[in-house]
Amino acid sequence: MDQKIGVYLCAGCGIGESIDMDALSAVADELGAAKCETNPVLCSPEAIQSIRSAIESDEINCVIAGACSGRVKTAEFSFDPMTTILERVNLREHVAWCQPAGEEDTQMMAEDYLRMGIIKVQKSTLPKPFQ
Repeated sequence: MDQKIGVYLCAGCGIGESIDMDALSAVADELGAAKCETNPVLCSPEAIQSIRSAIESDEINCVIAGACSGRVKTAEFSFDPMTTILERVNLREHVAWCQPAGEEDTQMMAEDYLRMGIIKVQKSTLPKPFQ
């Protein structure tokens, strides 16, 4: 599968106040993401529809959601697992809510989490049906 990675970053829930979102977008560009968008509320119906539209138009086939924990908003971030690879990067609980806002180490942590998510997707493949 030719991977076309879309990175979607949420600036809501204190993430945008804690992390430089432009610098985080640069990490996605440096690692070859086909698309990178920042949204004030990534789980909003409009933002989710934007992701779905990019998938349906074959602009992307891998989604990285840099937002909240993968344990929440599962219905919103639900895409066909047979056609789309999804990776949730927890910027809210693991970075923004537990590290000092605006500090260099906080930014580096967010960038490292995003790098790990992108690399994980780059090394992933879609499941193949057994029969």
